[in-house]
Amino acid sequence: MTIDQDLVARRWAAADADADRVLEDERWFLEVRRPTAVSIGVGLTAVVVALVGFLVLPRGEDDAARIVLGAVLAIAGVIALVARGVIVSRRRRLRGQAYPTVTTVLAPRERHAIARAADGRATPPEDRLRIVRAAAVLRSDAGRIAEVLWLATVYSSFLLMSGSYAAVVGVLYGVVAAVGAVQAGWTWFDVARVRRYLRRTMTPRTGA
Repeated sequence: MTIDQDLVARRWAAADADADRVLEDERWFLEVRRPTAVSIGVGLTAVVVALVGFLVLPRGEDDAARIVLGAVLAIAGVIALVARGVIVSRRRRLRGQAYPTVTTVLAPRERHAIARAADGRATPPEDRLRIVRAAAVLRSDAGRIAEVLWLATVYSSFLLMSGSYAAVVGVLYGVVAAVGAVQAGWTWFDVARVRRYLRRTMTPRTGA
């Protein structure tokens, strides 16, 4: 075995070890718990409130209400994002997972191949099924939706508070808020797509 082949084998072995740990916790990822559902609902509401506030609240010298509401939403978003980060990090430590995702250790081309297989766009080889399923399980976490919704809330809060800023700054915040909203929609779609793949394949955890 050459040095390059040895490195490739080590990468896949590390990914496979992390996949085992993720699949042991598969039920935790697939279950949409009440706190997660509430976080998604509140996060979506917060984005709507920020956008409605931007449209209806007065601008100019009398924009105190915009600033207060924007600050409250921004603080709530930051708190929610920090809490999400702590929960994910703690859960990963409890699993003994070495990397944030099962494909972190892989080369970019290998990660891309796993990502395509994880949502059903490609058929993985038999010896990669566990890694693919673990990658799909991580992507199916509904907490990802809550995370991007709260990120969009923070972006939208900046847009809401931009009433007293120069027009160019307001446009910039508007673009950022729009990007956040698109990201939230795409993440929602991606989670649903990966969950459909998992239901369709139901690969045995002892397979590969």
